Amino acid sequence: MSTPNPPYPPQAYPPIQPPKKRRIWPWVLLGILVVFIAIVAGCTAMVGSAVKSVSDDSKRVVHVTYKVTGDSQDATITYDMNGNTTQDSSVALPWSKQTDVTGISKYVSLLASNGIEGTGSITCQVLVDGKAIITNTASGPGASASCSGSVDTK
Repeated sequence: MSTPNPPYPPQAYPPIQPPKKRRIWPWVLLGILVVFIAIVAGCTAMVGSAVKSVSDDSKRVVHVTYKVTGDSQDATITYDMNGNTTQDSSVALPWSKQTDVTGISKYVSLLASNGIEGTGSITCQVLVDGKAIITNTASGPGASASCSGSVDTK
């Protein structure tokens, strides 16, 4: 007798394969790229805002009045007018002058001196919109009062 054939041939089991590893480095690289782009965009926005602020501030006009009062009839007054130093001599007081100050650094300078024979006091003032922001007084012959500083009232 012959051996009977089994009804089904023996089945081979497929080999067990480990699960496929997902590549994580493309996602890490994408994350780094997104963070880098966000940082660059944020820095660009901050720099742009700062540049606009400086540009706007440099165009802003401050209306300044220089004022000198006192007893002298022979005062010498030195002041900054639109970036140029100007001097008025043998001035009878009171005296005033108006100017507009622009630029990034809104700095003013006013120096008032009594004449040689002036024995009283001399006072300088820098006013912005009618309000004195810098005041100084000196007394005696040849005395000088100096009013200098920033008028940036922003």
